[in-house]
Amino acid sequence: MRILLVNKFYWRKAGAEVYLLDLEVRLKVAGHEVAVFATDHPDTEPTPWRKYFPKYRDFSRRQGLADDAAKLATMVWSREAKKKIAWLLRDFRPDIVHLQNVYHHLSPSVIAACRDAGVPVVQTLHDYKFICPNYTLFTDGAACERCHVYRYWNAVAYKCLKGSRSSSAAAALEMWVHRALRIYEDGVSRFITPSAAMRDIFVRWGKDPEKIVHLPNLVDLSRLPPRSPDSGSGFLFVGRLEEWKGAHLVVDAAAAAPDLNFEVLGSGPLETVLRERAATLGLSNLKFRGFLPREEVYAAMRRCRTVLVPSIGHDPFPTVALEAGALGKPVIASAIGGIPEIVKDGETGLLVPAGDLTKFLDAARSLDYDPSLALRLGAAAEIAVKTLVDPARHIERLLEIYGRAKSQSRVASGQ
Repeated sequence: MRILLVNKFYWRKAGAEVYLLDLEVRLKVAGHEVAVFATDHPDTEPTPWRKYFPKYRDFSRRQGLADDAAKLATMVWSREAKKKIAWLLRDFRPDIVHLQNVYHHLSPSVIAACRDAGVPVVQTLHDYKFICPNYTLFTDGAACERCHVYRYWNAVAYKCLKGSRSSSAAAALEMWVHRALRIYEDGVSRFITPSAAMRDIFVRWGKDPEKIVHLPNLVDLSRLPPRSPDSGSGFLFVGRLEEWKGAHLVVDAAAAAPDLNFEVLGSGPLETVLRERAATLGLSNLKFRGFLPREEVYAAMRRCRTVLVPSIGHDPFPTVALEAGALGKPVIASAIGGIPEIVKDGETGLLVPAGDLTKFLDAARSLDYDPSLALRLGAAAEIAVKTLVDPARHIERLLEIYGRAKSQSRVASGQ
């Protein structure tokens, strides 16, 4: 098959991008021709397709009235992205287009271009942007579904994007326009969710259950180092330092348990606040190491006793939990979102109620005091994760989804 993969970024920024790059490799290994389409970001990986990429726009900061107006227009409908993907569709002639995250930077105008070219589209939903203006179903310190169904004025009322009413209003407007156009609902043949929990949420929000397929993300296990033969020591958090990921709970845990050692890898909007709080409390048992290359992240995972995933929002299907398990490390995680589909309590790790610091520390101490338990859970996690995210099985099922989308497209066009 000739497959066009579309995502707003083409570099290892976060889970969606890791999946995209791993998927590209696996599809090529399986004998398929693959092209990519993204924005032309400074960190974009080398690719012969970059000449088609539209301009990258920085939505993280204000840049003056004219630039901000242009960014708002791009969010709602990017004419540049539509024009440039149309060129790529003409030159590459794909059998299928597989979208990842296209929101804001590319917009659903790319779907319209695919429709005009008669190419079927599938989309993997890595977050909740399909229904939630701020992507996360989280605001005001807790999991949130206030906008259910399509009550997007709540995003403005609660300033869900960056605590800014103007940014939140722009996102709400974007959602209302796309909802009115039904561009995703009518333009995408199949939606893929990496967790069953995500699928259940979308269905509860009124999305067509016949169009939503659950398929766990693949993880390219070949790039992981061998598992450590010992139980390791200390507790490791890897991820974005933001509230819904529960990063603040690691600082709370370090303050409450000075006998345990914690390490934090990653950056994000809470990094400065968390570092300052740890310094004020004089936490010598907590180290922040910032954003690190994947090789150093894997080395830290191999050294630790346990990886922490203390999310307090509906975490869709965290890649870090999969990678930890594949490296033979147990995970202490919140029982929320898609996490229980990766971590089986008492079998491959330990689950605790989201935000419950006492239970979180109890779980940490149980593994700190019992290295044999950590080894047993880690060994089981390795087997479970490698079965769950087997790349060969993922590609097999994905090609089935592509095939159904193509068949549906032919029926719809009367071919």
